[in-house]
Amino acid sequence: MADINMTPLIDVMLVLLIIFMIAAPMMTTGVDVKLPESRTGRNLESEALTVSVTFDGRLQFDKAFMALPVLANQLKARAQSGGKRPVLVRADHNVPYGRVIQVVDAIREAGFTQVGFVTAAAPAAPPASLGADAK
Repeated sequence: MADINMTPLIDVMLVLLIIFMIAAPMMTTGVDVKLPESRTGRNLESEALTVSVTFDGRLQFDKAFMALPVLANQLKARAQSGGKRPVLVRADHNVPYGRVIQVVDAIREAGFTQVGFVTAAAPAAPPASLGADAK
């Protein structure tokens, strides 16, 4: 009786699995931004538009770097063509506050009212003992 040799099929499937495991994180990340930490955030990135502000103040939207006026025009076009999705700002923690506010103003002027900030999950803080630090 003839049996099917499964070894080549298993080899191919393992190679494909390894390729997808390596490639998947590269496809979901954008610019490398060191996010500030928050203990109370929730993840909205899958349903929102994302604007990234790098440590040197550059802006990324739709996988392309652009100047602030170009970003404003892109966002206006999105607001007119599609629904009012939330817009998330991924700003590096070293970016000056004024630069982040410029980006938020451009988002709001484009017609988006839901603007949020992406943060990294803060490590769990150990419980503080009462009166231990009051010396």
